[in-house]
Amino acid sequence: MFSPGDYVIYGDSGLCRIEQVAVPDFDTFEKDKPYYFLRSEADGSRIYTPIDTHQPLRAPITQAEAEALLSQLPAMQPCPPNTHDRKSVLQHYRQLMQPHTCQALACTVKSILTQHHGMLSRVPSAEQEILKKAEQQLISELSAALHLSCSEAQSQLRRAIQA
Repeated sequence: MFSPGDYVIYGDSGLCRIEQVAVPDFDTFEKDKPYYFLRSEADGSRIYTPIDTHQPLRAPITQAEAEALLSQLPAMQPCPPNTHDRKSVLQHYRQLMQPHTCQALACTVKSILTQHHGMLSRVPSAEQEILKKAEQQLISELSAALHLSCSEAQSQLRRAIQA
């Protein structure tokens, strides 16, 4: 169980800080069930989730794990889709992200960029949305672990992918 003040990675919301663990007094929540009150680091929104949530909820990676990921990224094999059907391509990338781990996010980012030879202008808009989401989540976690600004973390990520 996590405690107030802890940082967690929560599903698609990415890096969040636990503000409180309590039973909410709102009518829309289950009575007598404890919830995490989370604050998204990305946009400041408040998220309420039961402590026994079925959404992925985990501790962020450490500095050593972030450094290891960046050093492994150049050798990481991309996982391109085996089809050109737009719907299937999008489904492929969404499934690739599903574990909500840094490894999965990095693989998604590298796969999309590799598929389009690193040229963002060639990435179709629907894939750009997936790329943006995966990259934002990965960058927020890397920046926290490495004590960098988001732009510095993004630069390190892009360098590692292109190496």
